[in-house]
Amino acid sequence: MTSNILRDILRNMLDANHAVFKKNVVLRERTMKKTKNANAYDTIKDLILRENFDRNAMLSISVLAEQIGMGRAPVSDAVKRLESEGLLVIKPRQGIVIYEMTVQEMKDINETRLLLEPYIMEKIAPSVTPDDITELTKYINDMGKCALKDDHYGFIVLDHGMHSYLYDLCENSCMADILKNLRDRMFTVGYKIIARREGRMQTTVQEHKDILLALKANDSLRAAEAVRLHLTNGSKLI
Repeated sequence: MTSNILRDILRNMLDANHAVFKKNVVLRERTMKKTKNANAYDTIKDLILRENFDRNAMLSISVLAEQIGMGRAPVSDAVKRLESEGLLVIKPRQGIVIYEMTVQEMKDINETRLLLEPYIMEKIAPSVTPDDITELTKYINDMGKCALKDDHYGFIVLDHGMHSYLYDLCENSCMADILKNLRDRMFTVGYKIIARREGRMQTTVQEHKDILLALKANDSLRAAEAVRLHLTNGSKLI
């Protein structure tokens, strides 16, 4: 009787351990898949933003997979995601091309940012913390260093990062995601503007300092006006 009970207990323990093992294997496989998909997405997106692809070239899943050294499945997933974000265009039976934004689309994006970003500044200004100020100051200081070295790409990455940090402070993921996507689509445009317009990096740094001072003072209206001026000045260069 006792041996039967022990046998049943051991069987149940083994079954439970096997179930946990199978669950862990499934979770690990899903995590690996997500990691591969995310890596493919990040790598291809970075190549697009750095303008490493010929904008007139017709790409394919196979070509992209070979170029970044990954399988077709994660690359295919990344391409679909990048198309949904407006960075790629999939042409059936032809291939994949880098999306070329029109001047009107650039103006539309800037107009949308002009509506949303001042609102975000008004919302976050009263609750900005000393830690936030420290983080934003670091972004601005690093941008200043890039300006001194004429590091256009590093500068625009930091500019993108600072604005994204501000979006996240509003604790509205929907609004933050919209604005981050718009900034991604404008990334190469911003890069070209600062590369071609002498003094634009220095002006941008000063405009960011004005935004920071308003946030540091927890002044909602001043922060909104500072970011509005920053975006308006940028729109004049499109």
